[in-house]
Amino acid sequence: MVTINTRTSIFNQLLISFVVIITSLILVLSSLLYYNYTSSSINMLKEMKTDILSKTSYSAIYMDTLAKKFCQTLSLNNPLIAFANSNEEDILITSKAIQTLSSLAIPNTYIHSAYIYNRKTDTMIATPSDTFYNSADFYDKEITQWLGNLQYIKSLPTLYPISRKIKANAEANSNLVNVYTYILFDVSDYRENYSNAIILNVDADWLRMTLSSIDKNMSRDGSELFVVNENGSIVSHSSPEMFMRNIADLSYFKEMNASAASSGTIFDNFEGEKHVISYVSSNELGWKFVSITPYNAVFASVKRNRTITVTFCALILLLGLFYAFLASKKLYRPIGQLTSGIKNRLHSNNKSEKFVDEVGFLASAFSGMLDKTDSLESMKRNSMPVLKNEYLKHVLSSSSLVLPNHISHTDKDLDITVKFTEPLFLFMLKIDGYNTFILKHSEKDRSLYKYAIANIAKEFTADHYSNEVIDSAADELIVLANISNSEADSSTLYHTFHDIVESIQHYVAKHLNISISGTLGYVINSPEQIKSLYEETVSLALYRIRFGHASILSPETLKEVDSERFTFPTTKEKQLIDALKLGNGKASKEAYKEIIRLIERSTYDNIITSIIYLFYAIYNELNRIAEGTQAKMNIISIDFLHTVTGLETLDEMEETFFSLIDDIVLLKEGAKDHKKDEIVKSVMSLIHASYQDKNLTLISCAETLAISSVYLGKLFKNATGKSVAEYITVVRMEKLKHYLEHSQLPIIDILEKCGMEKSNYFYTSFKKHFGVSLTEYRLNGVKIKSD
Repeated sequence: MVTINTRTSIFNQLLISFVVIITSLILVLSSLLYYNYTSSSINMLKEMKTDILSKTSYSAIYMDTLAKKFCQTLSLNNPLIAFANSNEEDILITSKAIQTLSSLAIPNTYIHSAYIYNRKTDTMIATPSDTFYNSADFYDKEITQWLGNLQYIKSLPTLYPISRKIKANAEANSNLVNVYTYILFDVSDYRENYSNAIILNVDADWLRMTLSSIDKNMSRDGSELFVVNENGSIVSHSSPEMFMRNIADLSYFKEMNASAASSGTIFDNFEGEKHVISYVSSNELGWKFVSITPYNAVFASVKRNRTITVTFCALILLLGLFYAFLASKKLYRPIGQLTSGIKNRLHSNNKSEKFVDEVGFLASAFSGMLDKTDSLESMKRNSMPVLKNEYLKHVLSSSSLVLPNHISHTDKDLDITVKFTEPLFLFMLKIDGYNTFILKHSEKDRSLYKYAIANIAKEFTADHYSNEVIDSAADELIVLANISNSEADSSTLYHTFHDIVESIQHYVAKHLNISISGTLGYVINSPEQIKSLYEETVSLALYRIRFGHASILSPETLKEVDSERFTFPTTKEKQLIDALKLGNGKASKEAYKEIIRLIERSTYDNIITSIIYLFYAIYNELNRIAEGTQAKMNIISIDFLHTVTGLETLDEMEETFFSLIDDIVLLKEGAKDHKKDEIVKSVMSLIHASYQDKNLTLISCAETLAISSVYLGKLFKNATGKSVAEYITVVRMEKLKHYLEHSQLPIIDILEKCGMEKSNYFYTSFKKHFGVSLTEYRLNGVKIKSD
């Protein structure tokens, strides 16, 4: 029974496969045949219609050329020019002009009538009436209205056929005729100053007769041929009643008018029937020559061939299905025998395997491939934030990455929410006390803290604006926020972002116990400004040195900076050095404070330069201040330089300078070594007594002893050759060794007693201290005990 199920399954698969293949081939081939035949018919129709319409277009262009040449001929005729430019009515000039105009117009059968207008005398001569009129009495009222409306004539095209209906002659009850009117003024510019005008009315029947001759050959299949202008008004049709009828609202005209192609074919339904619309555009006239043919008339033969093709394909399909059945049965026989033979050889009794055909092996393979694909997708998702941040960092440093041809693809791929084509506002967040931050946290922890700060910044900013946060430097985050065009010039913009940064600072300080400073940058109106305004914001952030940690800087800050010519207070410098020579630490510190007060409103470069200069001034005087202490002063100087490079505010620099002054004064007094020993012994005792405290650090020791942490760190390093942190680690490691060798406590409890945490940093420190890993150390201890 199991074998039957397996056979039925594979047999059905083979049969279905053949049926699908055969059916698909027949459908594809028949579809291709039908499509090619239909395409050929359509192409033949397009070519035929385009050829006919092109000939019609040539006739219209020929008519237009004749009309323009005739107008230009009139403008060069002396008798006509004499009438057009005369300042008063002269019967001789007028008569001569009428005769000349009539003699020129009569031989040209395509001309219905022609007028010459003299603006100075406000008179008009016209054919075929061969007389003259005052403009008020002229029978073509539309022309006189145009010529009298100076604003309107500015918009009239020069020598362009304007479709109109006019009276056949001057009689009141004369019929209307269809004409194309050409107007030529004596001036091309400033038409309101024209003196005369030539008006030519071309009989529209001339072009209509051409269309009618073509339409007779096409009327057998119900086709229709006409000409339409850009406004949708019919300018020529085989039926005169269609003249000037507007078809602008019809869908096929809208599609033709919107197309940039000079010719084309459109399929459209109107009047309850599908039609094929072909057209050719004339660039010279701005007209479209249109042919409309009923769809059924064109594709009647195509439908017959479709019926024949379907019948033939159905017969082929039936034969194919029969042979598919025979082929499936024949192909299954060796597969079935092979499957049975393998199962018998393997003596497989697993029921689940009996129902698994050969496709099951493929399914298993594909399952493995899908698992690998999912793994790759997961890796891609995990790396996406890094790629996104790297791209945004490059945007800050190179605005070429946000050119229009680069924006849309990159923004979509990396899921960037800000739009670089809209105004942006940039502000910066910097971690305060970054050197301490590095000492306090491992690289992994620092990354997590920065990630948390970035999320907090993004959430608070997202309450007001869409934004992206960029990890642009080790201690720096940049926020780019989209703002509206109206906000870009708003005076409240900086107040809004000030509140946002203040909220971020408060939240980070409360929940992460980290101080950050903010710098409000500038409005970015175009992508090209990103790099320069980012650099200006970085420069602005440097003024944290004056305003301190947790400050919020803005361009207004620069108004408080004195950028005038800077002069270093050398008098105060001398007072400081003199006080050091006397060993007067208090006076030295007061002189230093006064120097800082005088330079703190200067530019950042001047402040830093002044501090470096002040240090070197002290360094150059060291031999005079404390003779015989050159080696120790070199150590103090090197430590000072290492420390000062990581300082961020004037307050920190003041503390460091005060420590330097204290060192110098101690050397001066000759009591520095004894005091060092006492302080170092106190720190060692404190560490041995408090090593179990996880918060035991250089800073906590300095606070306990009420001295500067910078001074204490240098003092301890010089005395022991180790930093306070290294000494704490040594003490804890020795205690850890004692517990490992003399107790059976779990490692977590031992670490708790030693003030340490189980982390990668602990295992690295353990191996560095003992030369082996913790596991190897414990195994060696067990081995020694067993021996």
